[in-house]
Amino acid sequence: MDSDLCLQLRAALLRHQIPLEPVQAQISSQQHHSLFDRSRLDYLTRILEENDEELLLQLPQQQQTSYQVLLRELTECLSPNSCARSSLSMDTASPPHSLSRTSTVSFHSLLMDCARAVAANNSTEVNELVREIITLASHQSRPVEKAALYFTNAFVARLAGCGARMYAAMRQDVTRMQSISIRMNLPSLRATERFANQMILDACRGAKRVHIVDYGILYGDQWPSLIKALSERAEGPPLFKITGIDFPSLVNLEKTGNRLVDYAESCGMHLEFHSIATAAWESAQPRYHLFSELLFVNCQLRMRHIREDGIIDSPRKLFFEKILSFKPVMFSSFDGAWRSFLARMESFEETMKLGLIDQSQLDFMDKFIEKCAMGVIACDGQNRVERISSYKTWDRLARKGQFGQLPVSKQALEMVMSVWSGHENFTYGMDENWLLLGWKDAVLNALSVWEPIEKLPRFKHQ
Repeated sequence: MDSDLCLQLRAALLRHQIPLEPVQAQISSQQHHSLFDRSRLDYLTRILEENDEELLLQLPQQQQTSYQVLLRELTECLSPNSCARSSLSMDTASPPHSLSRTSTVSFHSLLMDCARAVAANNSTEVNELVREIITLASHQSRPVEKAALYFTNAFVARLAGCGARMYAAMRQDVTRMQSISIRMNLPSLRATERFANQMILDACRGAKRVHIVDYGILYGDQWPSLIKALSERAEGPPLFKITGIDFPSLVNLEKTGNRLVDYAESCGMHLEFHSIATAAWESAQPRYHLFSELLFVNCQLRMRHIREDGIIDSPRKLFFEKILSFKPVMFSSFDGAWRSFLARMESFEETMKLGLIDQSQLDFMDKFIEKCAMGVIACDGQNRVERISSYKTWDRLARKGQFGQLPVSKQALEMVMSVWSGHENFTYGMDENWLLLGWKDAVLNALSVWEPIEKLPRFKHQ
């Protein structure tokens, strides 16, 4: 490890008081492939082979609007009389670099200045800063330049009042087929899924009835490996039920349920599936049997979609109250703590270098980050579905909601480490019972398991 990285990690320790350290175990690509969850891969492959028109769904032709056209409109809204009516996209020619700042100035400082100018509704200063950022970034392709352009686009969209329109266009720019394809290999997704499934498997040994309520189930690809493991239990499979909750605009939950039911049948196991299509997760009411089911609640990398508006009736507060009312055995949560979009983009690029994703998949993840930046910066109120919250925020909300944190089992940690490796800059650490996955000194994902405080003494890992 070089000295610069050591200094970065030491600084992180002092700043956050978290023992973030490099992953020691390195595995070959052949070993990595052997560790891949075959059940999940088979399930996702079946979806891709369906050739379902829904997976290729795009907006009707008359509603399709490219990023370039939208960005030109936004630029004109920002400065209608300016000679700089160019698009803010990366393929746009750079304007003359005539401003006083040099290229050595940090993008962070420029973006902070731009944010303050947008907050003050100072379109003249925003226009100057935008031109300068484009000058420094538009002809380069490192993650830092791409991230700077994404943030710049979002600031312009916010000032022009077109953030919601822009975000909607970005959501339609990629097919669902691409989304499924990237889910096969991305380490962060595989690590969080293995963590949750192992913790659930540890907790339900011997249980005869198991029920999982999954907030943000999407395609249900987290569950085939758990279904396979439960079907092979020495004591036989349990009566298994899944309640899938997600936005009706994102996925057809009926199809997700049918796929999971069919997969369970192929494993010789019966699955009962219920769906709740709603954007108001805090008010969703699953059907469950309090005294006869072992109930688990799961939310993987989707808690950022829970609204935080309001004080007394905040959706996030109501969400935890709702979960507490279920009296689950366990509540698994995974916080995508996006302190740094740049860190994520750097980690995706390294993932491609390791051969785990290809260039087209990296391009997809860049678009995903661009969409998230637009949603966080340029959208407000009901139009805002992307929110940044650190795992410390979720920790406080969970504890206020009368949940206590459970320890990470040795088996779950081993499952995560089998995926989270391959480069010294992929790091991990523990903060109390939070398992933190990072890139260098930035936390990318925080994994945890919770239970209602009144039930904590009765759950023990084997």
